[in-house]
This record gives sequence, structure tokens and C-alpha cells, in this order.
Amino acid sequence: MKRTILLGLCSLLMGLALNAETTRIYCKMSQSWWKADGAAVGAHVWGSGGSTTWPGSRMTAVYGETDLWYTDVDLAKYQSIIFTRVNGSGAVADWGAKTKDLTLPTDGKNLFTITTSSAVWGDPGCDGEWSTYSGGSGATPVYHIAGEGFPGLSWDEGSHVELTDNRIAFTNLPAGTYKFKITDGTWSYNLGYDAVDASCSTSGYSDDADGNVVIVLLSTGDITIRVADAKICVTIVGETQQLYSTAVPSQCTDVMMQAFYNESYLVNNSDVGTNLYGDTKWTTLLSSANEIGDYFDLVWLPPSAMGDGMGYHPKQYSNQNSNWGTRAELEALISAFHAKGTKVIADIVINHCAGWSSWCDFPAMDFGTYGVFYPDASYIASTDEVNLNPDAGDCYGKATGPQDDGWGDWYGNWDGARDWAHDAVKVQEMFKAYLLWMRNVMKYDGFRYDKGDGFNNWHHDNYNKASNPYIAFMELWSGNDQIIAGIDQANKNVMALDFQTKYSAFDGIAGFDYSKCQGSGLLGRGYNKYAVTFIDSHDWFLRGNGGEFGGNGKSLTEELKDRLLQANAFLLSMPGVPCVFYPHWYKYKEALKPMIDARHAAGVHNESAVSDEYAEAGGYQATIRGKYGYLILQLGNKTTHTNTGSYSWLADYTLMASGPGYAMWVNVTNPPLPTDIEDVSEDLTRETKGEKFIQDGKLYIRYEGKTYDVFGTLVK
Repeated sequence: MKRTILLGLCSLLMGLALNAETTRIYCKMSQSWWKADGAAVGAHVWGSGGSTTWPGSRMTAVYGETDLWYTDVDLAKYQSIIFTRVNGSGAVADWGAKTKDLTLPTDGKNLFTITTSSAVWGDPGCDGEWSTYSGGSGATPVYHIAGEGFPGLSWDEGSHVELTDNRIAFTNLPAGTYKFKITDGTWSYNLGYDAVDASCSTSGYSDDADGNVVIVLLSTGDITIRVADAKICVTIVGETQQLYSTAVPSQCTDVMMQAFYNESYLVNNSDVGTNLYGDTKWTTLLSSANEIGDYFDLVWLPPSAMGDGMGYHPKQYSNQNSNWGTRAELEALISAFHAKGTKVIADIVINHCAGWSSWCDFPAMDFGTYGVFYPDASYIASTDEVNLNPDAGDCYGKATGPQDDGWGDWYGNWDGARDWAHDAVKVQEMFKAYLLWMRNVMKYDGFRYDKGDGFNNWHHDNYNKASNPYIAFMELWSGNDQIIAGIDQANKNVMALDFQTKYSAFDGIAGFDYSKCQGSGLLGRGYNKYAVTFIDSHDWFLRGNGGEFGGNGKSLTEELKDRLLQANAFLLSMPGVPCVFYPHWYKYKEALKPMIDARHAAGVHNESAVSDEYAEAGGYQATIRGKYGYLILQLGNKTTHTNTGSYSWLADYTLMASGPGYAMWVNVTNPPLPTDIEDVSEDLTRETKGEKFIQDGKLYIRYEGKTYDVFGTLVK
């Protein structure tokens, strides 16, 4: 679960608005012990009109002056005042530094200068004298700000925006680096660290050689700028992540679940088998979120936008009420998974969209602060069948967008719905807004892109950089060469479903030919870092199209149980990010749980090295190197192979998962550092905090529904 950290902090303060009934009152703090640590002055007033909040509210610094502060007081309501020292960290009074009770002057005097030479603790407080301040109004002058890199703002050199109320805010900026400088139109102020407001942290930004302030957002967040006393204060608020550079995590040990299957939004419908394996509506998944979250790091949900059937013909992206449930139910489900430390993957269908009432009639796509879009026929690719098929009715020939830039026939066109013209800038801006909205409003962590051959794969890179997903992968239903070309085309900034490992290794296991387990799919082409491996998905299961594991309708029969579990053992032992299919989990979860434990214990990841010991029709054995040790996988007729007897690891490895025709052995040689110990508290092993237990000869600790090893590292 991602943590939220304040990278920089400052108060966004404004003086009280002047009106006919207020008088501006000033306070000068000349004593060094008042000014220490970037302190400010606060004011508490009271009288016939009541009183302000005690302790004193922070006053506003007077621009162009030193240690001079002001506030605006209605003298008809208030007759008394106390000035207090306010700590630099916020509006907290320092009771060791305050004035005595003072009477607000009515003779035109407006400045109180503190004269006590040393601290006076308690009443009557520090003393001073009233005089008249005849300087400027104290208001900060209007600055101009020029910047670069801010999305949605066309700032050419020399352009500017004015600061409103001494501040300007940029919201929902994607992770990245931003530059700006402040001038008053006649001079430029080089904003070094010494010019940063003392109430701000300098963490997260620095100056460049050109005098610009450089702001680095570690993830999507806000930047707010306040100008006062010729100083600048910046607030950066966001969820911490590595500075964004890729949607392909390195050495990723995550295990994913595809939490749906064909038509599984239906309840107890025998036509598609949901009576056998349960529906996966949002409310149904919510009831299983704790158990799923104990074992899975990622959960891939079906398309959640309002649309037809399962959602693969979306109609309105900003409407998150679908056949799977309501938006509120979806948000509750995402929140429940996040509470378990499980990230949630959105199924993104942006190659095409169904019309609302005709082939080219689309509703508004309202993404709030990210923008509202009104797509029409100019958003549709000119190569779409709407321009070729007379059945398009009034929409016939209306599409005027750039041609579809996808792969294959008709430039990757999907003839079941209208294809968006991704080469059009306005289409790109719409989907950047959509993905940002899905990340920051709906709180999805990553994306699965449907029909990745439907548009040029450089768009995946473009959209990922704009929206900063933790992980993203595409469906590019093809052979190794085209999948690899698509990954390269996306600047290696997207992963892909590994179809050839399914067709080779898993079809081989289904047919008892284990020789096909060696060097299959992306795993055998050096692209295992980018592989999302899977056995079955909604595209084949119970679809009667010949692609289901073992044949149509056979994968979950008792006849194929042993081979299906062997396939899952292979899936959970190999590099890549393994994706377990929901019906497999539903029926065989007790067999799959120790397999997931074995993978996590060894720290097998998407870049793990594999040493194939042997691969023959009758059996397969491999050693896989993880972050924390080694995992040995044995499939098929492993006991009669001539190499088996020479292995000394039998005494060193723990058998963690086994069944007919498969075994998974683990030897932890490099236990993980206790990087997650803070998640559970220093008192993890105390009886009041955690329960100790031994499994397979190792000590574990169960705490608040999660299991940790003795180093405090989360195991499941």
C-alpha cells in the first residue's frame, strides 16, 4: 500500500480582507529569541465583539520589511490584543514569548514594538511601546511567473500568469520535473535555499544554473506557490514512489489475479458457468477481499466504465456504474484491497467506444478537474467502417479523424465499435485526462490495455508517462516477434500478456509434453521482464473457441486437475508477473496458496534467471534464482531422471508445494532485510501484537491478518 508523504510543507496564508471597519495593526519583533527558528507573530484580540481563536492566529509578514507583521482588526468589536510568538512549524503559540494584555490604541497609533530585552515567562508578559507605522500597505506586490513543463498551460517564452491573492496553485500534475522563476517585471530574484521561507522544507527541489526553481514531483500531486517577503514557499503533496520513469517495475515479485471471467457479472447463470465458479460483481469480490489480499499483490478488475455486457464496448468512460456494480461499490472494493496492501489494475478499453444512440453519438466525458470532453465524429479514425458501411445511417462518411495507426488489417480496426483516432491530439488529451482521473480519483494503481494492436504502441508510452501507473501491460494477441516489436515501439514502457508461453508451455503441460516448458514465449527471448504470464483468461474460458486449457470446457474437470495444478506450479515458478485465473483460484485455492508462498519465499521476480536442468516429453526441472534464494520446480516424471539422484539440495531445500506430477522446493540463502518492519510496529513479536507459529521448520509471525518472517518482511 502506497504511503502518503508531505515532501514540502508551508502554510498558505492570506491577510484579512480590508474593509471600511478594519484597522491594520502591526507588530515588530526585534528580539533575537523571538525570531529564532523562523518564528512568526500571532495576534489574539477580544472585546465587546467576543474574541478570536486562542492562541493567537498567525499574522502576515509585511513585504519589504524585516520582522514586521500585520493583521486587520475591527476596532468597533475588539478593544484588547495580545501578541504571541508562533513557531516556524505552524500556528502554535510559544507561551514563553508573549506580550502582556494590551489596549488597542484609538489615537492613530498602529505599531507595537516589543522592547523587553529578555524572555519574561508568564504574565504580565513582554513589554513594548506603541507608535505609528507610515510605510506601505504591507500587501505583497503582484508578480509574474513564467514556467515550463506544466501540462494544460501553453506558456511560451515571455508569457506569464498573475498570482491571485499572492499564490498560484497547479493541481493534479503528473510526476515529473517542473521549472519556474519569479520576477516583478524589472528584476529577477535568484531563489536559492537561503531565500526559501523558513516554514518550508527544501526536500524535493533545488535551483538550476539559470536561476529557476526546479520542482520534482515524485508522483501525481499539487504545487502551490506563495510569495511574501521576496521569498517563495512551495507545497508538494503526493503519494511517494520512485521518480517516475517506467510502468515496468524492476525485479517485481508481485503475483496477480485476474478477478473475473467470461460474463461473470451474471449471477447463477448456467449458460456461461457462473453457477459453478461464482459471479465476480464488486460486492462479491468485496466479501473475498481479505483472503485475496493475503496472497495477491495485484488484482486485475474488468472494465468498470459504463458500457455493454462485460464492458469491452464502453459508452461513457467517466460513468463508473456498470454491469459489475455501482461506482460506490467499486470504490469500496478498491479501498478494501488497498487496506490489504494489494494494488488494483483497471482494464482500459481505449481502442474503441460504442455510440450512445447512433454510430457516432457520444456523451460528454467529464473527468472533473482533468477536463470535460465532447467527442464527435472528428475523434473517429477516418479508416473506421463508419465511413465504409451504409448501415452507419446518418453517421455514414462522417469520421474525419486521422487514420487508425494500429497493426494488421484495416490498420488494427475493430469493426464492432468506433475506433478512436489516437494520432489526433484532442484524442490523446482526452485519454490522458481519463487515465489521470482513474489513477487519482478512482484510485486505480495500474492498467491493462485492451486490444494493444489497435493503435500504435508509442501511445502506451505517452499515456503511461502522463498518468504514472505503478504497472501497465497490454493485450497484443500475436506471436513473439510482434509483441516484442510492440514493447520496443512503446520505448519498453509497457509490459505484455505472454501469449506464446500459453500456447507453448501450457498447451504442452496440458498434453503431457513437458519439453515445451523450456524457453517458451517471451521468457525464452530475453523479454521476461516485460511478460505477464497466464494460463487462461476471459477470452477462452467457457467460450468454445478452442483456446481453453486442455480444450473447450475441460480445464476445471477432474480429468485435467493434475495437469492444471502443474501448469499453475510452472506459472508461479517462472519469471515475469504471473496472473492466476479467478476460476482456478475459486476451485483450487488450497493447492495454489502454498505455490504462491513458495514464490514469495524465494523472491522470484520478473527478471529472475532460470537454469533448465532437463526438459523432456516426460518431465521438466528448473532452478530459478530469486531475490532471497532459489526455487526448484519439478514437473512430470521427475523421480526417474538420471540427474535427480546427484542433487545435494534435497537436504538444504524445503518442500513448500507438491501434488501429483509437481513439486516446488525453496532454499532461502539471502533473507530479505527488514524493510517492512515499520508496517507492523517494533513490538511485532510480542504476544499482544503477533502470534508466532512454525511452518515447514521455519518461524513466522501472524499479525493483523498478515504473515511475516522473523526479519519482519511481509510474506503474505
